[in-house]
Amino acid sequence: MLDNEQGDRRRLPLAIRWLTGKPETVDLLSGTSLVLGRAPEAAIRVDSGGVSRRHAQLERQGPLFAIRDLDSRNGTFLNGRRIAHAALSESDVLRLGDAIGLVERVDPEQPSAPIELGGALFGPSLRGLVEKLERAARSDLSIVVVGETGVGKECVARAIHLLSERSGAFHALNCGALPSGLAEAELFGYRKGAFTGADRAALGHLRAAEGGTLLLDELPELPLAVQAKLLRVLQERQVTPLGETTPVRLDVRVLSACQTNLEELVQAKRLRQDLAARLNGLSFTVPPLRERRADVGYLFGYFLRKAAGGRPPAVDVRLLERLLLFPWPDNVRQLELRTQQLVVMHGHEPLLTQSMLPDVFGRSEQERSAPEGPRIVAADRNEHDLRALEQALRESEGNVSRASAQAGISRQRAYRLLSTRLPAASAEPPESDEDEDRAPRL
Repeated sequence: MLDNEQGDRRRLPLAIRWLTGKPETVDLLSGTSLVLGRAPEAAIRVDSGGVSRRHAQLERQGPLFAIRDLDSRNGTFLNGRRIAHAALSESDVLRLGDAIGLVERVDPEQPSAPIELGGALFGPSLRGLVEKLERAARSDLSIVVVGETGVGKECVARAIHLLSERSGAFHALNCGALPSGLAEAELFGYRKGAFTGADRAALGHLRAAEGGTLLLDELPELPLAVQAKLLRVLQERQVTPLGETTPVRLDVRVLSACQTNLEELVQAKRLRQDLAARLNGLSFTVPPLRERRADVGYLFGYFLRKAAGGRPPAVDVRLLERLLLFPWPDNVRQLELRTQQLVVMHGHEPLLTQSMLPDVFGRSEQERSAPEGPRIVAADRNEHDLRALEQALRESEGNVSRASAQAGISRQRAYRLLSTRLPAASAEPPESDEDEDRAPRL
């Protein structure tokens, strides 16, 4: 995500996206004090089992929200731990009784429901990406999809093909699976007898995608010599199969998928510079699942329905909580596999519980159910404000007045915060706006 996109996101209001209950709702956090509970007069009504009438209270302190448990019967849990009083941050997981919500920033004017496209589910975190794909798909530009293994790069490529409305097929090729000595023949095709063992002609992967889309997955695994020939094919839009002398016209849109951007691959001498320039018409990055926690619940439900044949068992809220808090090092692929394992081993039971997860998913609820003492919210707020101020200073080139306004704090507070990080710096602002209003280098 670009820096300006991150800055725009930080200006969006905080909200709680409730992942349990029907229908799922998003409650914006506004005002100075909000009571959460089952009571009809509660500012944020949470009508789920185990929720007290007045369960918890949200309190605004500057740009920060804190949550306080109101002596509820079943407790208030933040990121899997029972709390009495704590600061809220973006991506926090909040559980009240059988209700579980995710703290996130939302654009009230934009829809936030997941999108099913091309046989895959794109969660709320990827709606912006899908909108860009819709625009890009209608062009003829080559597209590179970048992301860690398992994030769903092929799903993104399939979505591009579907949105492009090209008449031919979508054809995915794992370049790492091509035998090095046969990569050219497999890619460009060959006639019968072109080499030892060629007992019949083959179209090759490029012509197999005629009229459609070819995805070159793990692109840097192609041998450099084959990369040079691929560049010529893409430039001339025609391919000459091995053993043939007459080129064949080609109508194929080529997409590429890599785990790192093309510039890094060129520097590492794993990708030709000229081929990278040809393929890099547009580039889209798919964030890892650990950075889009809002998508985990939706993806889990999608995979659960799929694995259970449309009749999924019920899910205990504590299991969902642990899935949301897990870092998912192997991304969406790992979540899908774990869901399939749950259905195979426990799909016959009426309720999936956290005890069915392996120990790698964290400690059990009983081990951390004792209430913690109140957190020092003032310290949390200072750290929160300081992080926001430092980012704003970078974006405003060190101008404290503009940075403090962007961070939602006073100029005086900005200088006090800076003095805690840099004791030698003055804790008082300049006497006037005409004085130098620059922060010391952080």
